[in-house]
Amino acid sequence: MSMMFRAEIEATNRCNTRCLHCPHEAMSRPRGDMTWATYELITSKIRDHTQGEKFALSFSGMGEALLNPEIYRFIKHVSPYAVTSFASNGSVLTESNIAKLIEAGLDRVYFSFNGDDPQTFFHMMGGLSYERVLRNLRQSVRLSKGTRLQIHANVSITKANQDRISSISQMLKEEGVEGPITYSLCHSRGGNLRDESVCDTPPMGQENWGCDVLRNTLFVDWRGHAFICDHDIHGEYGLGDLTAEPLPAILSRRDRLLSDGLSFKMCQECNDIMRIGDSAILRSGAGGIFRDWIYDLYKETDDPLSDATEPFRWIYKIYAKEKRLDRLVNRLLAIESSQQARIDALEAQLAEVRRSRTWKMTNALKEARAWFLQAGRSAN
Repeated sequence: MSMMFRAEIEATNRCNTRCLHCPHEAMSRPRGDMTWATYELITSKIRDHTQGEKFALSFSGMGEALLNPEIYRFIKHVSPYAVTSFASNGSVLTESNIAKLIEAGLDRVYFSFNGDDPQTFFHMMGGLSYERVLRNLRQSVRLSKGTRLQIHANVSITKANQDRISSISQMLKEEGVEGPITYSLCHSRGGNLRDESVCDTPPMGQENWGCDVLRNTLFVDWRGHAFICDHDIHGEYGLGDLTAEPLPAILSRRDRLLSDGLSFKMCQECNDIMRIGDSAILRSGAGGIFRDWIYDLYKETDDPLSDATEPFRWIYKIYAKEKRLDRLVNRLLAIESSQQARIDALEAQLAEVRRSRTWKMTNALKEARAWFLQAGRSAN
């Protein structure tokens, strides 16, 4: 089964707040709202490309989608044959607007909810009122019951709220957010966010320059121009003008970039968890995927070594005291590699046994067939 076609259409790149972890103020791309004519042309090309298959449309980009008054018409136009969603800071998700989104057929709205107390929320969300957005969240949960609309949440992790991730998660669940709640580790936004007091996530290695975001999602700005990513806030890495060119030509350029490798400065400086979030950390795949490890880093726990043996607890303290935890990690990786080699060897042996059994069964069937044929001839 082929993967659902995904596009991120920027309904607007205007925003009514300045979140701590967003470089919106640094954006030099032209600002504005997508028109109905541009939207209708783009979605018709997507429909032709998908040939009747359902596709996914997100209306997020670099702005607050509800600031474009056409957003309800945008959603209703594609809701019969698309999965629609957008992320919102929640400030304008009023009871009236939620009712209009439900009537339009929206599938999901992701509240960006980055604090569980007024002070943290105000700091993270650029001065938005915690009480106001919480009230909108509660109304959204209540009104969406029994409808197509699902209320989700995303929590962006920065230095300002990383110690409150568990309590934020618990609060959102208690408020009825259907989940799963997603967590975004603060990142450089393609090198555009450089304040280490907000975010000091280390860069990724060169081996991670490939990009699952580009591979799986086509970003189109409010003018109808396709770019490699919504983090391209200066409009430097275009794929083409979707209002003037066929969609296959733009997708072909994207495929060539993925094949050649992304040598762009923006990509080399990007450390977005979305790039490798579903990757396994260990070779064996044991221990879960990358984004789960990030959440566990900040999750509150009474005893981080609760499952460790007493000797392991003791050796951990020694490595920590000597500031050599990197060597402990290397030791664990060596054990992982050794165990994986044993698993590979056992799987090879099992495959050989299966081949041998198949060969023996095949020969036995041939012998049985020959015997029956001979017996039949003798009887005649």
